[in-house]
Amino acid sequence: MRNRKGFTLIELLVVILIIGILLALIIPNFVLFQERARRSSVKNNMHIVQTTVEAYAVDHYGIFPMSDAAPFTIDEEGGLAPYFPGGDPYGISGEIIFGKFPTNPYNAMQYNVDNEDLLYGDDGIYTTDVPGEVSSKREDDEPSTPYVDLEAASAMPGEIDVCTFIDPNSEYVTEYGIVGYGRDITNPMYDKDPVDPDIRIYFVLSN
Repeated sequence: MRNRKGFTLIELLVVILIIGILLALIIPNFVLFQERARRSSVKNNMHIVQTTVEAYAVDHYGIFPMSDAAPFTIDEEGGLAPYFPGGDPYGISGEIIFGKFPTNPYNAMQYNVDNEDLLYGDDGIYTTDVPGEVSSKREDDEPSTPYVDLEAASAMPGEIDVCTFIDPNSEYVTEYGIVGYGRDITNPMYDKDPVDPDIRIYFVLSN
């Protein structure tokens, strides 16, 4: 009979052990890269929302939408919906064409009111009557940014909230701040200050 060559049990166990070690090293990095990609996608969606809000203001004499003209409100002007990419607030023969909402990278679904992952004004996390506060981007001793320790309104990864300032004289929205959430829903997305790691620099889009 011929001798049959093959792997011994110990050799197989060594190979399995090596594969396990490699997986233990690769998987955490993969998860980290995946989270970074999702955070970048949320930031891109925030830019889309900002462009939409600004486009609305162009057609409304520089006034930003109130909460009753939030993204999913359908009124005689269609709220913000026709200002998203592909939409047309004037439409064909006066019929409004609604635009396409961006996709939440954490659940692969379009932002919508049912999920409550795109909130505007009073529905969002922060409405202020202090001028300039919604534009605050970093935590200092005085004043403190309004986004410190604020949890997402619906506690959902990928959520985008638009915070507003309503001028008490005109009663119009004259300032806004847009914040987004990553996997950590206890704080909007932020980075550590490279000089002072104790300071958080928030990624906030504002006018």
